[in-house]
Amino acid sequence: MAEEPVEPASGAVARPLKKYDYYLGAKAIGDLWSISRGAFTMRCGVSTHRLGWELRLTSSSSFSRAQICKAETEVFSTADLWLAEAKSKGWS
Repeated sequence: MAEEPVEPASGAVARPLKKYDYYLGAKAIGDLWSISRGAFTMRCGVSTHRLGWELRLTSSSSFSRAQICKAETEVFSTADLWLAEAKSKGWS
């Protein structure tokens, strides 16, 4: 069964993604998705990066994973992959 593509919640992340501003530096854009397991919440956030965008996966207050994506399509495909992986490990 194929996973549905991630659709950003209203007000979360709009397409096209905001690009890096060399004067202001990296800025958080928002969360692509958020899921939970018990009392824990896992979030996939995206921010601008001088090479493209940075995806950051966090669970509660601890950081667990990051990836720099050069293309906007890579941002959303990686987020979808991480979401499918988390769901296969019991997150919902």
